[in-house]
Amino acid sequence: MYKQILISKDLHEKRIAFLIDSKLDEFHAKRLDEKPLLGNIYKGKVDTIVPAIQAAFIDLGIGKNGFLYIADIKGPASEYETMFEDEVEGLAVKKVNFGPSTIEDVLKKGQEILVQITKEPFGTKGARLTTHISLPGRYLVFMPYDDRMGISKKIENAEERKRLREIINPLIKKDEGGYIIRTAATGCCKRDLIRDLKYLRGLWQKIKKFSDNKKAPALIHEELDLVLRIIRDSFTEKVNQVIIDASDEYKNVRRFLRTFDPKLGHRLVFYKEKAPLFEKYNLEKDINKIFQRKINLKSGGHIVIEPTEALVTIDVNSGKFTKQKSLERTVFITNLEAAGEITKQIKLRDLGGIIVIDFIDMKKESNRKKVLNELKKGVKNDKAKINIYGFSELGLINITRQRMRRTFESVSYGVCPYCMGRGLVKSEKTMAIQALRKLQQYLPHAGRRNVNLLVHPFVAQKLKDENAALLSLLERRNRIRISVVSKNDFHIEDVEIEDT
Repeated sequence: MYKQILISKDLHEKRIAFLIDSKLDEFHAKRLDEKPLLGNIYKGKVDTIVPAIQAAFIDLGIGKNGFLYIADIKGPASEYETMFEDEVEGLAVKKVNFGPSTIEDVLKKGQEILVQITKEPFGTKGARLTTHISLPGRYLVFMPYDDRMGISKKIENAEERKRLREIINPLIKKDEGGYIIRTAATGCCKRDLIRDLKYLRGLWQKIKKFSDNKKAPALIHEELDLVLRIIRDSFTEKVNQVIIDASDEYKNVRRFLRTFDPKLGHRLVFYKEKAPLFEKYNLEKDINKIFQRKINLKSGGHIVIEPTEALVTIDVNSGKFTKQKSLERTVFITNLEAAGEITKQIKLRDLGGIIVIDFIDMKKESNRKKVLNELKKGVKNDKAKINIYGFSELGLINITRQRMRRTFESVSYGVCPYCMGRGLVKSEKTMAIQALRKLQQYLPHAGRRNVNLLVHPFVAQKLKDENAALLSLLERRNRIRISVVSKNDFHIEDVEIEDT
């Protein structure tokens, strides 16, 4: 597989595309006026303690309080640990043990506390926090409040795992904290690991010193920006090229690599052509699909993706695909193709939480297993923590997927001011009926002999075309003259009545 990372920057945002054999595999974007919060370390102040949910709201000085569960004080909840498989190497697992204590025993209002953001604010929810600090380097993750030794589960070679453990174990000082060996450490030498180790130790000392001299709430340590974080976490020996079209970003990355991984510097390319980088690689069409509700499949079928506040639903439809001789075969091929597209879209859109997939019903158990295996195969290289559950009795597949950042869709789109996020508005016929009902309730109490019924132009036309006789009847019964008035500035669901 030929892997590339494309980094493009314009006046408003940075966009990063991961390509495998020239096809879009992963996409990230960040507006230049937005600062990411994930991984940032703050000296916070306990603002409110909520015993009912065993959590506390922490003032971080960012406008919206973060929330800290008691479980995130007792145990770890870091971004990087969720990507790795812990392997205890004879070291005691260091966890704060408060016994049967409650959140009120652990924290007090006004208390200052060092916390790290593990999930960015989303909607009305504040950032999720932990006291279990994790500092990622190029090859290692340092956990100053933990004594565990872990190694990335993506390093599958047993000899390589053994080699790395034998290098790192003698280098760790007693009671200094725990470490995780990252995937990027594969094949690296002792010198590289020592350099990373020294960097992380020095960084932690700076954080502690800065924190001691700061009064809460205050930002103590800021995570790397999107581009450098991608380079640190994803630019490994398996990536053939990193292409950048902005000279300042190119220089920043080149400087970063000199410190963290000089041997990869020759794979860095500065893009100089006139054609925009993403257009050159025909990516705009695939990126635009990220925002589409309906995704067409090559077979003629399609999938429909509907994010809601509670979960994401994905519906599979056969559409125009009817070429197979049997219905079961048609359904199976559609579902199999849909499974591959679904895993691709989940990753590209960074869909998280609970995802429910409604495949077309299949009678054969063997076909269901093949579709399930296709899903599992598709998420194998997904960096987020993901679980796939088998077909339920209702023929649905449930997926849970970790998400810590806001999706680019949530950044790019706001709630529709017309439908207020419902995706639907009442029809003009429905509003005509409601307007007449409101009028009937109002007329017996009218203070004048003339009333105006103010409605949207579409509703006004419906009233005049289909309800003229009823309006005349209401006029005779109540001895009142009724005028239907079109208001161009009205929402279709607005109705007002005024005496004249």
